[in-house]
Amino acid sequence: MKKALKITITGIVQGVGFRPFIYRIATKHGLKGYVINRGGSEVEVWIEGEEANLRYFLKSLNREKPLPSLIYNIKIKEVIPKNYANFAIRKSIKELSSFSMIPPDIGICNQCLSEIKNQKSRWYNYPFNSCAWCGPRFSIMYRIPYDRVNTSMREFPLCEKCKAEYNDPNNIRRFHAQGISCPTCGPRIWLTDNLGQKIDVKDPLEEAARLIDEGFIVGIKGLGGFHIAALATDDNIVLELRKRKERPQKPFALMALEIEYIKSFGTLTDRHKALLESYEKPIVLIPKKNSPILSKYVAPGLDLIGVMLPYTGIHYILLSKTRDKFLIMTSGNKSGRPLIKDNDDALAKLKGIVDYFVMHNRKIVNRIDDSVVRLTNGNVSFLRRSRGYVPKWIHVPFKFQRSIIALGAYLSNVGSIAFDRYIIPTQYIGDMDNLENIDFLFDSINFLMSMYKVKWNSSIIVSDLNPAYSTTLVASRLASKYGVNHIKVQHHHAHIVAAAIENGIILDDRHAIGIAIDGVGWGTDGSVWGGEILLSSFKEFSRLGHLEYITLPFGDLSTKYPMLLLMGFILENEGEEKLISFIGDIDKKLLPSSFNYEILIRKFREFPKASSVGRFLELIGTILGIYPIRTYEGELEMKLESLARGGSIIPHVKFDVENGVIITKDVIRKIIELKNSFSVHDLAYTVLIRLGETLGSLAYDMAKEYGTEYIIVSGGATVNDYIIRGIKKGVRNMKVLFNKELPPGDGCISVGQTVISNFILK
Repeated sequence: MKKALKITITGIVQGVGFRPFIYRIATKHGLKGYVINRGGSEVEVWIEGEEANLRYFLKSLNREKPLPSLIYNIKIKEVIPKNYANFAIRKSIKELSSFSMIPPDIGICNQCLSEIKNQKSRWYNYPFNSCAWCGPRFSIMYRIPYDRVNTSMREFPLCEKCKAEYNDPNNIRRFHAQGISCPTCGPRIWLTDNLGQKIDVKDPLEEAARLIDEGFIVGIKGLGGFHIAALATDDNIVLELRKRKERPQKPFALMALEIEYIKSFGTLTDRHKALLESYEKPIVLIPKKNSPILSKYVAPGLDLIGVMLPYTGIHYILLSKTRDKFLIMTSGNKSGRPLIKDNDDALAKLKGIVDYFVMHNRKIVNRIDDSVVRLTNGNVSFLRRSRGYVPKWIHVPFKFQRSIIALGAYLSNVGSIAFDRYIIPTQYIGDMDNLENIDFLFDSINFLMSMYKVKWNSSIIVSDLNPAYSTTLVASRLASKYGVNHIKVQHHHAHIVAAAIENGIILDDRHAIGIAIDGVGWGTDGSVWGGEILLSSFKEFSRLGHLEYITLPFGDLSTKYPMLLLMGFILENEGEEKLISFIGDIDKKLLPSSFNYEILIRKFREFPKASSVGRFLELIGTILGIYPIRTYEGELEMKLESLARGGSIIPHVKFDVENGVIITKDVIRKIIELKNSFSVHDLAYTVLIRLGETLGSLAYDMAKEYGTEYIIVSGGATVNDYIIRGIKKGVRNMKVLFNKELPPGDGCISVGQTVISNFILK
C-alpha cells in the first residue's frame, strides 16, 4: 500500500552532506519525493512509496547518517501522496518550519587529507580541500540556509570537474557538498613580507616552512582567523615571539602534524588522543614531558601544554614541510584583542610581530578562535568553547517567555541569545576591557540574532550585577534605547544555574547546593565573592557559606601584584612593624612603581575585601615563590596546580569552619611557618586538596540540612585537579555535577543569565 510522510529533521543537518544522504537512501528504497534545506537550518523530507520501504528508510535515517551530523529531533507527519515521479534535492528556501542548529566548522577528514597527500590526486597539496564531511561552515556563513551562495565560497564558481562531482549522486563526499573546490576553481594562497609585498615563489607554504625553520615568525591565515607560527624548539625564537607579542608568561599552543610527533614532548592517554582526533579538533592540554626537545619558554612554570592537530589543509601542508613537524601556533592578535581575520587588518596590526604572512582570498565571515579543553580529574573540561563547537545550541526543558540577550560578564567573555527552548552561546570573545572586544561581542550576538529572528526591541537584556562592568553599562544603555527590561544577575548564581541546566536539572520550584569557586564576582554585600556555598533555584539564591574575607590592597592592583595580598595579610594579622620589616626584604620589582606603604597602612580599612578562591590561591602561590607578578588570568592558580604534581598531604594543615565561613588565615600562617621545612610540592598539594575537601564537606552538610539532592560545582577554579579531587572526597556519596558542554569559568555566565532572567520574569 502506497503511503507518504512529511519529515522535519533538526540538529546539525545542513552543511554535513545530509541532503545527499537522504537522496541516496530514498532512491535505494525506491521512494519518491524531495529533500530541501529550510531557513531555520532544518531539513524537510517528503517521501512516498510502499509502507515497508518507508520503514526501511526511517531505519536507515538513524543508522547510516553522515558522521559529522547530529539528529536532534525528527517530526513525522503522514500526508496524502502526491505521486512524485522521482526523488529530488530541491533548491533551498528561506522560510522556516522549525529552528535547527547552524553547522560548526569541522576539522579536515582523513579522506581529504589522503587526497592532499596523494601525488596522483587533483587535490595534491591543495590547501582548501574539503568535502561534505569536513571543512569551514560557521566561519564562512553570511546567512542560513547553508548553501554555497550564502557563504564566502560563492566567490569561487565550480569548475567543470567539481560541478560534475557536485551533481553525481554516487559521489558520497562531494554530491551537493557546498564548500568543495579544487586548484582550478578554488581560493588561492600567497606569501608576503610584513609590509604586504608579494613574494614570488612556486609554493608559498613550502617557502613559509623554510622561513620558519630559519627562525622567522610567520602569520598564517587559516579557517577562523590568523595564527602566528614559530619554532617551538628554539629558546631565542620563543623569547623573541614573547617580546613582540608582549606575552611574558602565558603559554603558547602547539600544532603537530600527527599524534606521533606529540609523543616526543607530551604524554597522551586514549582520552587525549580521542579529543585531538575528533571532528572538533580542539587544543588539548596534556602532561608535558621533561624533554630537551621543547623550549622551556613555551609554557613556563606549567606541567601541562596545549596541543592540537591540523584542522585544515593549510596547516597540514605547512607542518609537513617543516623540520620539527610541530610549531607554536598561537592566536594572531595583539594581546587581549580579537583574533584578526582580514588580510589588510593583519598587515596593519601584526607587522610588528611577524616577519612574513601566508595569505589567502577566501573571506572569513565569522572570526572564531581555537577551542581549548583539558581533563580535570579524568573528565573533559572546557577552558574555551569556540571553533568546532559554536554555534551548537543548548536545549532547555521549558519555553522562554520572551527572547533574551545576555551579555555575560567581563573576563573571557561569551554572550548568548535565548528563545523558544534554546540557548545559543557565541564563540569565545575575550576580556571586555577594550572597544574592539565589545564590538566583537555585538557582532557575534547580532549574527545569531539575525539567523534566529531575534530582535532587540522585543527581548530582555541581561548582564552581570557588577555596576562597573562594561557589559553592564552597555546593557543599561541598550535597554533604555529599545525600551526593554534590563535584568542584572549575580555572577555566582549564574555559574550554578548554567551547570544545572547543562545537566538537565530543573530548579524551578526546588533548590540545589552550589559551590561557586573563581577569581572575582560582585557580591550582594558589595564585596568581591569567589568562594561561595549557595542554596540556589533558577530564580533566587541564598549564600550559606564562603571563604573568609581577605583584604585587596589597592583593589584591582592586587590582582596583578599579588605580593600586595601578602603584605595586606601581614599588616592585618601581624601588625605594622612586621609589615615594614617584610617590605625591607622584598624585591621592589614585585610591587607597582606607585606603591607607598604609608598609604597602604593609612587606607587599609577602606580597601575592598574578597572571599575569592582565586585571590586566596594567589596569596598562597606568592608565599611559595611562584612568579609573583600576574601576566595573564589564572596564572598563579595554574602554576600552583603544576607545583602540586607529585605532592603529598601534610597531615596537620587543615581548614577550620566557623558558622559557614572557611577560615583561611590559620592555613596561610601555617604555610608561611612551614615553607622552609616542607617541599613546596607537598605544601601546594595539601592546600588544594584540603580546600576542596572543606568546600565539599561544608556543601554536604548544607545539602543534608536543606534536603537537596545535588551539589553543583562551577567557576574557573573547577578545572583544578586537586580541588575537584578534594570536593569529591568531601561530599562523600552525594552526587556532584559539573559543567559539561560549557567552560566552568566565565564562558558559561551568559547561559546562566538567560535562565535566571526568564524565571525572574515568570
